[in-house]
Amino acid sequence: MLKELFKGNQAQLYHAGNLAHAERENLHIPNAFIQDIEDENEAARWHFMEDENSVMLFLDAVVADSDVPTKGAYHTESVSFLVQQSEQRVLLFTRPSMDFLADELVASVADFDADVTPMELLAEVLLVLYQDYETALNHLDSLRRDFQQMFYHKTRGFGGDLDAIWTVMNALLYIDSSLEDNSDVLKSLAKEFKVSKGTTAYRSVTNRLAIEAEQAHKMADLLSSVVNNISDSYSARNDRNLNWIMQILTVYSVVLTIPTIITGFYGQNVKYLPFAMQNNGWLITIIMTAILMAIATYWFWRHGYFDK
Repeated sequence: MLKELFKGNQAQLYHAGNLAHAERENLHIPNAFIQDIEDENEAARWHFMEDENSVMLFLDAVVADSDVPTKGAYHTESVSFLVQQSEQRVLLFTRPSMDFLADELVASVADFDADVTPMELLAEVLLVLYQDYETALNHLDSLRRDFQQMFYHKTRGFGGDLDAIWTVMNALLYIDSSLEDNSDVLKSLAKEFKVSKGTTAYRSVTNRLAIEAEQAHKMADLLSSVVNNISDSYSARNDRNLNWIMQILTVYSVVLTIPTIITGFYGQNVKYLPFAMQNNGWLITIIMTAILMAIATYWFWRHGYFDK
């Protein structure tokens, strides 16, 4: 199915999905290219086909995971472009999980210049793709602020928070890696591809694209570092709480050993134990036990064993 998204004076943009064999032949799409676009993990790269005056481009786009229960779940998938300059045509290829990109382009094409060339049109489309990265990073940054607020106001029960943090960390790993790969490909394309490179409009849109790509990459790096620090802080606080619990249990076990020792002595059939023959001996042993337990508890308190 071929859907027209934009029609200008010098270039047209189409969304191609599930093309029939006849459509592929009419559009002069190489078979090798068709095989590559079906792979969601296809490596980011570009290739210029001189005989056909066409550019094949593979980049990573960010996709929200709707099947993950925690917020901030994203991954990246390959999206493909075929720029056929002789036909003044740009083809966008997506899988069903990426069809939302075509819908976003429909809402954005009204701002495109009617006189854009195919390469300028490609750069405009890539700007929309990077807006998705910006939206995802802003969402992750909002979650990062929530994590920090929870960390400042919460002292226990971090299990659910850590699950959410790890989800965001995984999303940032995908995004950061994909942005780096995309950046390398776009720099190579700008450096090596000469067609239409000299026009002012082309330089302007590619400069905007380079700025957006660099900003997204820096933001992803910064967010990754901050979220990693938050995760480490949560883990450290969890470890500290666990150590404190084990410390308190150790104190309790030592203090509760005292009644066992005293009652063990007085439970033996041995004459002449202190206070054993007195009528109120049981009360005296209870008082002795309480005093020794209080002394042990005070000693542990003085030496900081109750400090969290």
